[in-house]
Amino acid sequence: MFSSITSKLSAISGGLQSKNDYKEANYYNYFRILEKKQAEEVARKRCGLYSLKNHDSYFTLKEFSIETEINDCSSTSIWTQSYSNNSSTPVEANYQLPLHPTSVVSNFQIEYQGKVIQGKIKEKEKALEKYNDAIASGGQAFMATKSDDGYFNLTLGNLPPKENVQVRVVISSELGTHTDGQLHYCLHRYMFPSYAFNFNFNVVLKFSIPIKSIDCDGFDINVNYKENSNKKEAKITSSKQSTSGVKKNIILIIQPVELNEPKSMVEYIGGDEKSYATAINFYPSFKNVNPDEVYQKSEFIFLIDCSGSMSGQSINKARRAMEIIIRSLNEQHKVNIYCFGSSFNKVFNKSRVYDDETLEIAGSFVEKISANLGGTELLPPMVDILSSPNDPEYPRQVFILTDGEISERDKLIDYVAKEANTTRIFTYGIGASVDQELVIGLSKACKGYYEMIKVTTNMEKQVMKLLNVAFEPMLSNIKLDWSSCGLVDVIQAPAQIRPLFNQERMMIYSMIPSNQTNQDIINASIDNGKPLIITLTGDGPKGNVLSFPITLDFKNDLSTNSNQIHTLAAFKHIQDLEESERKEKKQHKDKIVELGKKYGLVSKHTSYIVTADSDNVTEETMKTVDIMSQSSLIYPGSGKGGAHSGKGGVLRSVGGRGGARSGALTSGMMSRKRSSSSSSSSFATKRCSSAVSTLSLSSSSEKKKKESSRSIDYDDDDDDDDDAHEVFEKIENFVESDESEGEDEDDCDGGDESSEEDNWDGDQDLGVTKMGVDKKERERECKKDSSKVDFKVKPSKAPLPSRPSSLSKPTSSLSPSPKSAPSAPSAPPQQKSVKSTGDLLIDLLKIQKSNGSWTKSSIDQLKISTDKAPAELSATELIDIWVTIIVIAKIVKFFSSEKAQYELAIQKSTRWVKLQLSKLNLPENTFDKFLSNAKSLV
Repeated sequence: MFSSITSKLSAISGGLQSKNDYKEANYYNYFRILEKKQAEEVARKRCGLYSLKNHDSYFTLKEFSIETEINDCSSTSIWTQSYSNNSSTPVEANYQLPLHPTSVVSNFQIEYQGKVIQGKIKEKEKALEKYNDAIASGGQAFMATKSDDGYFNLTLGNLPPKENVQVRVVISSELGTHTDGQLHYCLHRYMFPSYAFNFNFNVVLKFSIPIKSIDCDGFDINVNYKENSNKKEAKITSSKQSTSGVKKNIILIIQPVELNEPKSMVEYIGGDEKSYATAINFYPSFKNVNPDEVYQKSEFIFLIDCSGSMSGQSINKARRAMEIIIRSLNEQHKVNIYCFGSSFNKVFNKSRVYDDETLEIAGSFVEKISANLGGTELLPPMVDILSSPNDPEYPRQVFILTDGEISERDKLIDYVAKEANTTRIFTYGIGASVDQELVIGLSKACKGYYEMIKVTTNMEKQVMKLLNVAFEPMLSNIKLDWSSCGLVDVIQAPAQIRPLFNQERMMIYSMIPSNQTNQDIINASIDNGKPLIITLTGDGPKGNVLSFPITLDFKNDLSTNSNQIHTLAAFKHIQDLEESERKEKKQHKDKIVELGKKYGLVSKHTSYIVTADSDNVTEETMKTVDIMSQSSLIYPGSGKGGAHSGKGGVLRSVGGRGGARSGALTSGMMSRKRSSSSSSSSFATKRCSSAVSTLSLSSSSEKKKKESSRSIDYDDDDDDDDDAHEVFEKIENFVESDESEGEDEDDCDGGDESSEEDNWDGDQDLGVTKMGVDKKERERECKKDSSKVDFKVKPSKAPLPSRPSSLSKPTSSLSPSPKSAPSAPSAPPQQKSVKSTGDLLIDLLKIQKSNGSWTKSSIDQLKISTDKAPAELSATELIDIWVTIIVIAKIVKFFSSEKAQYELAIQKSTRWVKLQLSKLNLPENTFDKFLSNAKSLV
């Protein structure tokens, strides 16, 4: 059965996983970043209502209560905070609260002078205008927004002297998920001041499935299950009244019973605008899938640091690891390989389906990897990768191997985090001097894993551990068919469902409009007592399509006492719309404002606003209580190579150190951690890197002059200061430009993804593409359509991946995305002679075919006997089956200590052999019998 490496990566010594390893969960990454960027004393002094200069002189938290209701996938909490106000003059104060990216404020009230004032959602610009008008007229005003860095900010204007204030906030949030199906409700200590106050915490659980266990870390609780609820409902209360505040994180850990099927909840809101909302969660089990049965589609992209500091043992080990990796993939995969430094190279223009020809070309590319690309510029290749649309059938998994560090590290992490729904990132940090936060942050931002390789002795083994995680069973290309029960115009959020990797939980929301068609269908379902059935489909781990029915029981599972699911569904849909604005440049402001007003949601385009006429117009001078700049709170500057200079603290290059650095590789224990999701901080910056500054959209006339290359130099000494928004637009425009150019290229060569014109000839010396493009060559390649521009060029004979001598520094005219150099079509690769590397394991893997088999002609060159084939396989056309079994036996027997390196390649071979034996109608145990026989012969 399948042994989950994911669980092992997440587990800690001592076995207390449920309570002590929550910091490795995906959801906790937002708080991890807060802890990293802000000292606890400072952060806790500046939460809630406070004075930056003299906190104790103005507001003091006296009472804090949290009342929470939790269901299968979400929570709604009411926070009530009472502050004393010691100011002797009118105050304009700020209230702030760190808010997780999966959380949203859905309501708030202010109480003072005996009045309770309800906040209302307004379009952000109108809210600000109304706030300023109220302040100018001497009245009171309160405005709440959510900043790009994840903080909920409440501005309170013209508070009269000595008037106490009560703030009541309603927060809707998705539950945090962790391994083994756990659900976490997290109250981070940074949400509370560090001094003493009265604190009360109560929770009501209402689940659709039984609850196996409830535990809490950081706070003493009492748990009481409701009678006759089959342990689906429970009430949690504080064991005792806390008068000392909150000293530690409070983590409520809920373990539902394991169900290998999707579950749904239905919520109804009546009134004039009737509507239904659903929440669907799914935690599949893949325990019954054997490793050699896994045959699932995936796209694998590998980025190898080829900067000067990787020279010597590090690059040699990286090359050998890649030799093993590319032989571990199978024909269900797509693959691409990047080498990056001051410039970057890639073997294919876009990821290619894995077959013998792809393997031949990729193998030749890997053989020539060397540490000759200067500094460490990671952003350009990441932009090149993430600007390409993902294919839901082939979940994108990116592997980054580096020993470097870069400045503007957090901006890069934030950039990749925006693709967490489409891409999973694995990172390897090599040596003692690697920027660990870069390695950890990139992987956690996209819910992957990371590995710290302190010494390179066992580097291949450590690299393969994470590749094994990527091979674990998953459900991909997930779709919900709402039409199967007749429902129409259903809004699903998120619209694109992230692949369901091993040990992950899926949470999907929907809003079902109450039009006549839907109402008739739902009423009929309620009247006849028959639930509606929708269908969830996805590509399973064995390569087959799996289907799961989901029951929508509008009669028995209907909840009408809250709008919790509606709120989360609207919030998730708003996130989809905001992402569409960012990536597709579409405008959804009107829809976002409509949803924000309807469900009380703060968003990019909406704010809460409250204004009130004062009984006594304030005439004294108002005192402003400032808050610290949020951008400096989350990203105060990072990366050893980063410099801050220029006017107004302009941020300099995203690039890292150049050349070979001295940091020697020292011995040490390998560190391995579970990765998590990223914070939702902003990518905007007043000065982007030289890498980013080279990216922009050229005019159509400039396009015709562009030159294509697989290697582009991003060094730039230009010190002009770009506005943050202009820089961000350059990245987005570059992405659009790159995609449009790719379409032109596809049109030119017929658009066949597997076309040999899109790749290098495996028999050629693989080298960096020259920048120059011969005009006649372009005309000849694109003579079918003179209106199209061909960006294809012949590969040079320069050794990979050195920088081409013809390449100059970018000018003010910005360069296009690097493109792979095509070659003339070549015949399928012939059986080539085997050149021994002196490493028998590598020699054997290098002659393995993409389907996992070995041929007699290739094995004979290594002087390996394949005689004594069993009678069932003695026929000439079957001899390669026996040859493959012989090689499996030899590798398993003579390289047992290196099992972690060859395990995936052998699984591929085993799968191929078993398939051939089944075609011969031989018994299921035939493989084991033949393998045992082969082991006695080698």
